Amino acid sequence: MKESTGTLYGMLPDGRALIAAPLPEAVQDTVRVLWPDNEEITPEQRRKIFAINGEIACWAGYEPEDARKGLMHDFVQENIQRLQKSSVSLATGAGCDKGTASLFIDYLVNFCLENNVPTSRPLQEYADDLERYTYAALMNKKCIVCGGKADLHHAEGSMIGMGYNRREKPQLGAKVMPLCRIHHTEYHTIGGTAFDAKYHTVAVPMDERIAKKYGLSKKARSEAG
Repeated sequence: MKESTGTLYGMLPDGRALIAAPLPEAVQDTVRVLWPDNEEITPEQRRKIFAINGEIACWAGYEPEDARKGLMHDFVQENIQRLQKSSVSLATGAGCDKGTASLFIDYLVNFCLENNVPTSRPLQEYADDLERYTYAALMNKKCIVCGGKADLHHAEGSMIGMGYNRREKPQLGAKVMPLCRIHHTEYHTIGGTAFDAKYHTVAVPMDERIAKKYGLSKKARSEAG
């Protein structure tokens, strides 16, 4: 995703906004607009941040406060353009909004996925956005339920039928999730609806990055139809 900062010049009668922003190279005709969220961080978000930060601190052998400061610094440096600020505070009334808190939770969850940080609870319970968590787990080949080594699983309604080579049949847009063998078997045993209800899982559409990560051929990465 390419991002740039724009200026809001006004609103049209139909509710659309007039925004002027630098145009990144090779941008598509349709772009995604991210609006700043001025609502303050919620108690639930703050609880998630301190809980997962505690898990990371225990794993790394740091004091929780030292771990949080280091992680927050790295998070801000990686997202400084998007945040448009050089520091973030989680203190009540310090101005940390829900959107920034959600991004920081994603950052902490991704840190655990990338570094194999053991957690006392499934990472999914810490995630603030289940679709973003599923995507991150896919890119790290970690089961979204238990965090174990995972394979690509096609959700119900997006399954590749018998007789097809998964590496050859076009699959972009198919709903997928990463599951270990145990949870993959359970999914097929109890069915997708029951599985999603039990573990609160969501599948996401396969894109080029996911397809490449799982070694699908160019033919498989082509659009279906």
